[in-house]
Amino acid sequence: MTVHTPPQSYMLRDIVEVSAAPSVSWMPQTIGWKVVGVIALVCILVWAYKSFTVWWSNRYRREAMASLNLIFEACKSVESTDSAYRQQISQDVYGVLKLVLSAVNPQTPSLYGLPFLQSLDAQTQPIHDIFESKWSHWPDSLLVKQNALTKAELLDLIADSQGWVKQHAALAKNVQGEMSDA
Repeated sequence: MTVHTPPQSYMLRDIVEVSAAPSVSWMPQTIGWKVVGVIALVCILVWAYKSFTVWWSNRYRREAMASLNLIFEACKSVESTDSAYRQQISQDVYGVLKLVLSAVNPQTPSLYGLPFLQSLDAQTQPIHDIFESKWSHWPDSLLVKQNALTKAELLDLIADSQGWVKQHAALAKNVQGEMSDA
C-alpha cells in the first residue's frame, strides 16, 4: 500500500478537494408523483384484468377453432365415395357448432334443423344469413346417409363455420365492451 502524500509543488499545496454531492434518490420527492404512480398502477391493473377476462371468456372459441381445424384436415383426407365418413365429419361440425351456440345462448341446446340454423344466423350481423339460406339441406344430410354432403360441400361448410366462429368472436367482444361500460 502506498501512503498518500501531499503534492510537493507550491502551487498545489493549498488546493482543497471538493466533496461529492449526495446521490439523488429515484423515489419522487413530492406527493404528486406518488399519486400519479398509483393512478398509473391502478390503470395497468384494470387493463390487465379486463384483458384477462376477455381472453378467458373467449377460450371456448379458441377450442372450437382448433376442433374445426382438425375436422378440416380430416375432411381433406377423406375419399369422395365414403359417405359414412363424410356424414360423420358433418356430424362433428354440427357438434362443434352446437357446443359453441350452447355456450353463447344456453336456451339453444334443444334446437335442430331450421331453428338451429336460424339461431346461428341470429348471432351474426343481419346481412349474413348464410346458414339458413345456404345450408338448409345440411340437417337432412346428418340423418340420411344417402344425402351426405360431398367433400367440396363439407370443406365449404367448415370454412363457413370457421368464419362464423371468428365473426361471432368479434361481435361478442363488442357486446362485452358495451356491457362492461354500463
